[in-house]
Amino acid sequence: DRENFDTFIEAFCNRIPGTTFLSYEETDQQLKESFAQIQMLAWGLILFVGLIGILNIINTVYTNIHTRVTEIGMQRAIGMSAGSLYKTFLWEGAYYGIIASVIGSVLGYVCTIFIEAATSDTIQLVAIPVMPILEATLLAVGACLLATAIPLRKISKMNIVDSIETVE
Repeated sequence: DRENFDTFIEAFCNRIPGTTFLSYEETDQQLKESFAQIQMLAWGLILFVGLIGILNIINTVYTNIHTRVTEIGMQRAIGMSAGSLYKTFLWEGAYYGIIASVIGSVLGYVCTIFIEAATSDTIQLVAIPVMPILEATLLAVGACLLATAIPLRKISKMNIVDSIETVE
C-alpha cells in the first residue's frame, strides 16, 4: 500500500536527524507546476514585448504623419486628392510594417536558435516558425495601417490653409 509505505518512511525519517523523504511523484508534480509557472511568465514577457513593439510602431507612424502636416497641406494645395494622399501614406505605413516585420522575424529566429541551444547545449538551426512570423507580420502591418489611417483622416479634414500655416 503506497500510502502506508509513505507514512512509514516519513515517520522513520523524522526519528533520524538529517534525513529527508523524497517522493518522486511529488517531485514530478512540483516540476509540472514550476513549468506551468515559467510558461505563464514567458507568455507574459512575450505579450509585454509585443505590446511595446506595437506601441513603438504606432508612435513612429503617428509622429511621422503629425510632423508632416505642412507637407500634407502643400500637397493638397497643389491638387492632390484625399484618395491619393491616403494611398501615399498608407503605402508608407505598410512599408514601415513590412520592414519592422522582416527585422523582427530575423531577430526572433536568432532568439529561437539561442533558446533551443540553451535547452540542448548545442547551437543548431531549428525549424523556422512560419505561422508565428506570419501572424506577427499581419499584426505589425495592421498596426501601421491603423496608425496611419486614424491621424491622416483627421488631417485630411483640416482646412488646407490651416494645415500649411501649422507651426510644428
